[in-house]
Amino acid sequence: MKNLFCFLWIIISYLIGSFPSGFIITKLSTRKNILEIGWRKTSGSNVFKNVGFWQGLLTGILDIAKGYFAVCFAKNLGFSSTIQALSGVAAVTGHNWSLFLRFAGGRGIGTFLGASLALSPEILKISLIPLLLFGIIWNLSIGTILFLGTAMVLSFLNEQLATMGLMTTLSLLPIFIKRLSPIEEIKKAEGKEKETLIKNRLIFDRDTVPPWRIVKIIKKLTKK
Repeated sequence: MKNLFCFLWIIISYLIGSFPSGFIITKLSTRKNILEIGWRKTSGSNVFKNVGFWQGLLTGILDIAKGYFAVCFAKNLGFSSTIQALSGVAAVTGHNWSLFLRFAGGRGIGTFLGASLALSPEILKISLIPLLLFGIIWNLSIGTILFLGTAMVLSFLNEQLATMGLMTTLSLLPIFIKRLSPIEEIKKAEGKEKETLIKNRLIFDRDTVPPWRIVKIIKKLTKK
């Protein structure tokens, strides 16, 4: 019976993650379909950049809340640390492939942040440093890779491989697979173009290599 409850909670966590925050907020505020705007994902960053400040902020908060509550409720229900970690992975997967959007969705980073906050806030605090740093000087996607890598290292050093380490490792798959979307564009590409497209999307989460933000900042400051 306990195993059944654990399984059911993981399914519920997927459904929590599936709640289409960005889609609903964009529809209510602009009547537009976020899946047809920008990089065609429901992520808070897409809503923030292509819809509006407060819409993006609210989307980000709700996306984080989904991961947090999936893990937090698992804790309060007395489930094992393994089930707590799997609940976080399920929420990330639900966010990326929402049942309510015909399996479209976002990137999963916000939901992963929320799950990490509930599972291991001490590791999250340190892991956020490279994310924020590289988000400022270059690109958030590079920062995300370093963020996930830092979380893995700290999980090992703090003997949390069975919890935070497990959630991080399993979340890599939905996070990086989603970076490749839309897959149809990759299928149409050929040869060197396809290789470059796959590499850029996996590393930079975009089709081209982004410029250094710090260079733009320095140019603006020197012009003043």
